Amino acid sequence: MESGLRLTERYRLVERLDDGGTMEVWRARDELLDRPVAVKLLTPARAGLHPAFQRGVNRAAGLSCPALETIFDSDQTRDASGRLISYLVTEFLDGTTLADRLRRGPLTAYETAGLCGQIAAALATAHAAGVTHGDLRPGKVVLLRDEVKLVDTGIAGVVRSARGPASHSAEVAPVSDTEAADIRALGALIAACVTPGASEELSALVARCLSQEPPSARRIADLLARDDDPPNQTFAAGPAMASTPQRTKTLRPPPRRRVPRPARLAVLALLVAIPVTAAAAILVSAPRPPVSVQPPTRTEAVPPPRTTTPDTRPTTEPAGTRVRGALGQLRPIVSRGYASGEIRSDVAIDLNNVITNLENDLTTDRIVDVGRRVALLHDKIDTRRRERALTPGLADELNRVLATIQA
Repeated sequence: MESGLRLTERYRLVERLDDGGTMEVWRARDELLDRPVAVKLLTPARAGLHPAFQRGVNRAAGLSCPALETIFDSDQTRDASGRLISYLVTEFLDGTTLADRLRRGPLTAYETAGLCGQIAAALATAHAAGVTHGDLRPGKVVLLRDEVKLVDTGIAGVVRSARGPASHSAEVAPVSDTEAADIRALGALIAACVTPGASEELSALVARCLSQEPPSARRIADLLARDDDPPNQTFAAGPAMASTPQRTKTLRPPPRRRVPRPARLAVLALLVAIPVTAAAAILVSAPRPPVSVQPPTRTEAVPPPRTTTPDTRPTTEPAGTRVRGALGQLRPIVSRGYASGEIRSDVAIDLNNVITNLENDLTTDRIVDVGRRVALLHDKIDTRRRERALTPGLADELNRVLATIQA
């Protein structure tokens, strides 16, 4: 398609924003209503893809949620060669993607909870209508000045299934267009947003999302819900966001309430009483003179104390602890690669699952063949690198950490 082309004598293409190979995204002008719109055209690269694309558009068009992009229209046109092209028209979102934002650094746990809570609410709305996203990742989340938008719901899985020849390889897992796949992708997205270890609550939630029985999107949205004032002001897309202070790691900061005057007086009395009580406790616990105790009058022979040879063997860190420490280094590497686009989303989820399963097995009493499991993980990483599902640099970084386990 070329700039200036008009679709159905109404939508004039202005600027190409993205050409992902399977779908072109254009900034366009709705000349009938005189407003900016986004036009997404499905290129005729895969035969038979148009019906699935149109079904996804039709299902997503009926959704209504503040965090989902609004679909205005859809139709078909032909290119210069006469080939049929399906397209849809959505609201134009003038913001930045979460992937671009994460390149400047991670979010706080507080920001992550608010942002991902809105994404979870959008997924909950879609899932309730039988619609899945299919390719949830930071590049599909747009940050505006006062809101968050999840784009391509219903069609992302269709587009992803036709992206690149690797999707037809027998070694690559097929695209899982299910609600559980969306939840696992949401867990990976939460892990990519926040610094590892910044919040025990978020780490536990990520583990639940990546488990075999993940919670529903509605449940996740409820867990991440915040009670504070304006819920979106920390997600501004501009440079100010990078300088947002670290406000808190608490997911639900309690609202401030005015304390009645009698209660304030009671608190003041308590504050006065505390030093007095503390002083009394110090006096009571002060050292006392030793009390002499008469030795027992029993005449039985007391056996001499046993002499033991001190254990001079060097203490070593348990193997399980060392392995878990190395596995703990792998997860942030995968999350960082996912956020920067160095690893495909389904591969990131798969590696996180393998790491989690090995960690869980190490906490049980069962015998774990760590060497074999690590070797299988090595092979998986090398296979995905050959498939170009993750970059060579990221694969080398993961393998270096695995080498410390086998050392």
